[in-house]
Amino acid sequence: MIKIAVTGVRGVPATWGGVEHHCENLYSRLAERGYDITIYARSYYVPKDIHLYKGMKIKRLPTLNLKYTDALLHTLFSMIHILFSNPDIVHIHGIGPCFFSWMPRIFRPRMKVFFTCHGLDWQRKKWPWWASKLIYLGELAAMLFAQYRIVVSKELQQYFDSVHGMITFYIPNGMTPIPPKEPNLIKKWGLSARRYFLCVGRLVPEKRMEDIIKAYVLNPREYSLVIVGDNAAAGQYMNNLIKLAENTPSIIFTGYQFGTVLEELFSNARAFITASELEGLPITLLEALSYGIMSVTSDIGPHRELVGTLPGLTFPVGDISAIAKHINYIETSTENQYAEFKRKAIAMISTQFSWDTACSEHDRLYRKSLGH
Repeated sequence: MIKIAVTGVRGVPATWGGVEHHCENLYSRLAERGYDITIYARSYYVPKDIHLYKGMKIKRLPTLNLKYTDALLHTLFSMIHILFSNPDIVHIHGIGPCFFSWMPRIFRPRMKVFFTCHGLDWQRKKWPWWASKLIYLGELAAMLFAQYRIVVSKELQQYFDSVHGMITFYIPNGMTPIPPKEPNLIKKWGLSARRYFLCVGRLVPEKRMEDIIKAYVLNPREYSLVIVGDNAAAGQYMNNLIKLAENTPSIIFTGYQFGTVLEELFSNARAFITASELEGLPITLLEALSYGIMSVTSDIGPHRELVGTLPGLTFPVGDISAIAKHINYIETSTENQYAEFKRKAIAMISTQFSWDTACSEHDRLYRKSLGH
C-alpha cells in the first residue's frame, strides 16, 4: 500500500477554499484505489471529532490563524510530523508551503516530493512586498526540491516553462455533475429561478468584485446580484464592497454557503460573473459551467481555458462598461440562447474536466515515482 501525506491545504471535509475541494475530490478517489492517505489539516478548519473522512486519515495540527502565519506555520508542523511518520510520498499543495520542501529531501531522501501549483500566490494583492517575496521563495524551493511538479492550468504550465525552464505535468481540476435543485432554501433571500446574477468566491482584491458591483449599478436592474463568499482575513476590502452596495438593496451578500444551499444558488442563477485578475483554474467557474449557466468572465488565461469554445461573454480585466454590456445582454437573452449555451457548456465540462481522469493521472505519476 502506497502511503501519501498531503500538506499545504486547510483540510477536509472541504467547506470554503478551492484547493480544499480539489484535495477532497482527488484523494477520496485515490483512497478508493487502495492508497493510504493522510491529510494534514488545520485545527480551526476541521472539527475535533473528524479523524477519518471518505477513506482519508485526518491529522489535525495547530497553527496561528493569522494572515502571515497560518499556512507556513502549519506546514512546518506538518513536515516535522511527516519526517517521523515517513510516508512514501509527501504532496505539497501551494507555492508558499513549498518553502519547506527541502526538509524531506535532506532528512528523508527516499521519500518522493510532489508539488501542485494552484496559482501564483505571491502575486496576490493582499500580501505586502516582504510576504510576497517569502512566498516566491517557496516557488524557488519547489523548483529545486520537488521531484514532480503538477499544475492545474495550461497558463501555469507555460509560466514554469518560460520563467524557470521546468517541465510540469498539466492535470486540471475536475467537476462532478450535480442534478439541478429547485429554489427552496434560497427563498429566504427572496430569490427565484433565473432572477439573479451570481458571484461565488473569496472576497479578496484580486477577485475584483468591486468591478461587478460598479457595472451592476450603472443601470436600473430587473434582477438581483447575489455575492456568495466572505473575506477569510476580514479587513478593509470587504468593508469597501459593502459600502459600494449600501444604496442598492438588490445586491445581496450571503456570506459563505455550502451544500444544498450553494447547489440551489448555482442551479437557479440567470448568469455567473467573475472579474478576477488572478486564478489557477477556478473551481467556482467549473461548477457554474457544469450547471450550464451563462458565464461572464474576465479575459485571463485560466478563464479562456474554460470558456474559449463557448459563446463570447468575456471582457478585459477592469473594464466596467464591458461587464455592464454583458449584464444588459443576459437580461434580455432568449430561452434558445440559454439552451444553446447550456448544451455546449455541459458537453465541454463532461468531456474535458473529470476528477476520475485527474485521479488516474496522479495514480500514474505516484507509481512512476516509486518505480511501480
